[in-house]
Amino acid sequence: MKKSIFHEMRELRRFRKLPAAQRSIVFYAESGNYFVSFESIIDHLTGEAERTVAYVTSDPADPVLTTDNPRILPFYISKMATIFFATLKARVMVMTIPDLDVYHLRRSTYPVRYVYVYHSLVSTHMMYGETAFDHYDSILCVGPHQVEEIRKRESREDLPAKDLIEGGYYRLERVYQRYRSFCAEQVPDADRPAEVLIAPSWGEQHVLESCGMELVAVLLESGFRVTVRPHPETVKSQPGLLDGYEKAYGANERFELERNVRSDASMLRSDVLISDLSGIVLEYALGTERPVLFVDVPHKVKNAAYRDLGIEPIELQLRERLGVLLSPDDIGQAAEAVQSLVQRKATYQAELAAIRNEMVYAFGTSGRVGAEHILDMVTRRGKSTS
Repeated sequence: MKKSIFHEMRELRRFRKLPAAQRSIVFYAESGNYFVSFESIIDHLTGEAERTVAYVTSDPADPVLTTDNPRILPFYISKMATIFFATLKARVMVMTIPDLDVYHLRRSTYPVRYVYVYHSLVSTHMMYGETAFDHYDSILCVGPHQVEEIRKRESREDLPAKDLIEGGYYRLERVYQRYRSFCAEQVPDADRPAEVLIAPSWGEQHVLESCGMELVAVLLESGFRVTVRPHPETVKSQPGLLDGYEKAYGANERFELERNVRSDASMLRSDVLISDLSGIVLEYALGTERPVLFVDVPHKVKNAAYRDLGIEPIELQLRERLGVLLSPDDIGQAAEAVQSLVQRKATYQAELAAIRNEMVYAFGTSGRVGAEHILDMVTRRGKSTS
């Protein structure tokens, strides 16, 4: 449901009238999809810490707007977000949006401390723009790879040192816990066909756009169940492409097109993920401890100078440990590759658990770590890691 500019003006006035204590901590979400990035932190702040937080969203359908948690004060501000940011009076603003103070969302003219929360496990320097994190005061890093990358950029560009917190990654914890619950409830069925989830990134050279139709055909012909889970940007910008998949394969009972990507159900059911370098890869592999078939399409690069940092992005480093690579020219061999991965699931399980232990901070306690840091920031006692 669209909301008028007059509604937003009222929301902005309502926010500004809050007592200082109720707007000392502000969360901002560009879309309702990002609440899961904040969820555990907010639970700790509004629960055991008994703090009230303001939650500003630019999504009129964001479920937080109808929350029944009395310690979450929701506001809808979209077209007036630029004004809201420039005039914000708060102690701490928590966000998932890169490039603060680079484009239209600027730091406030008042002394606000900005905390970045990641919504992906990937590295900071290839799939994000070069200046993505330069203007934050602190960052809840998901693992040591991000600390190394950010510190090296700060050194190279003579940037002020940020508070880099060993924050972990709640989205991964959620996938892990839900998968454990899912497995405990399942009745083994030896006759069930193996299930494949195709969930790539978006763009004209990526899987669904370049070779996805052939890939789905090969897998269905080999007897697999196939779920296509497009990136939210594909859902938004290329509905015609998805209609083509529905028309071609919708009558097949072993095919499903998942346009709403807020559910984890297809991740939990599938035996193998097929993707490229989408952020879902690391969440799937490290959360469910199951392998990935990578279609080796051209990488999505938002920072053309990423090689200058001299660190190979983690999403490239790990591919051969997470699964196997398949050239787009060899899509006809996808069924054989999937079958091989299914047969070696047990071998991959131990390796993927070991990778998770190596590369993810605070596994199982990320919400508490994030909440404690935000409270530290409110009192200007932020602590950093090396």
